[in-house]
Amino acid sequence: MLREVSSPERGVVLLDRESSVIYANERAARVLGKSLADLVGCRLPDAIARRPENEDPERVVEEVLENMLGTGSTVHRYSAPVRGADGAVAGRVEVYSDITARRELEKEIVERNSELAELNKQLQDAQEQLIQSERLRTLGEMAAGVAHDINNVLGIILGNAQLARRKIEQDHAAIKCIDAIELAARDAAETVRRLKEIGKPIGATEHQPVDLSEIARDVVSSAIPAWEQSRPDGSPKIAVKTRFEPDCIVMGNAAELREALANILLNAAQSMESGGVMDVATSRDSGAAELTVRDTGVGMSEETRDRLFDPFFTTRGAEGTGLGMSMVYAIATRHRARLIVKSEEGKGTAVTMRFPVSS
Repeated sequence: MLREVSSPERGVVLLDRESSVIYANERAARVLGKSLADLVGCRLPDAIARRPENEDPERVVEEVLENMLGTGSTVHRYSAPVRGADGAVAGRVEVYSDITARRELEKEIVERNSELAELNKQLQDAQEQLIQSERLRTLGEMAAGVAHDINNVLGIILGNAQLARRKIEQDHAAIKCIDAIELAARDAAETVRRLKEIGKPIGATEHQPVDLSEIARDVVSSAIPAWEQSRPDGSPKIAVKTRFEPDCIVMGNAAELREALANILLNAAQSMESGGVMDVATSRDSGAAELTVRDTGVGMSEETRDRLFDPFFTTRGAEGTGLGMSMVYAIATRHRARLIVKSEEGKGTAVTMRFPVSS
């Protein structure tokens, strides 16, 4: 019956007990790299990884032969025992299938799937950025309305303070109080101005070359001691480590960057009520400068991390406003910086702001 096998796709070989070829079709000869006349009556080529004489005669063998005979082809080999009339193993029948095209197609599918997964990730990131931008736009509209009303009140406060200054003597004890009122009103007006800028890109003309390392050094030296003093007596301390590289120059607004870093540091400090280590570092490569804050605090769940920059989202209940990290996101957006957050519950958090470097 085997002599009628002429499959154009599969090579068929019949072996005797000594693994010599009794029969082979044309396809088997091509797969094994021999002419049909040279194959019949001879033993299998050495390219066969599992030699029949070295295998259990009863065993069914399946294997994939890569780079068959050095031609680059991939062949699937199936070998099974053949029994005689007495039931004993009389030889083996082997089937060879060239699966080179299938393997190449599988590799192409894997590559395409990988490309598709990357495109899906990029699409997801773009969607998340769009959603976040829309939230910031909505917050900006709300802030603009509130800012208008607050500005009216501040104008009245500042106007009356200046009027009161004119009506009393310059050496009057109330002058210091009026000065404090004016300063507070002007600071509040600046805060309101920044609220109105939420979600809006900052103009390039407002950018100045700033050194991330200098900003980080200033904020750490001023903010951390103040927070430590505000903690209850006997509270575990926070150890602060710094690594500042030189020439981390970016184009930006120093005041806004200090505000963003202060908010990140505050979040890190609040996550370490039982004490811990905070690492503040700057670095630069050929294309970007980074400012990173790592802490050993309680970390965040995936759900919290996904909502970290949502306006008014907070995990601190009535104690938190939920605006700190949304302000950080707004400032990063205006500086064309990328925010990268890595966190795991019980293992701390790392927040990185990656800025395009200034030439």
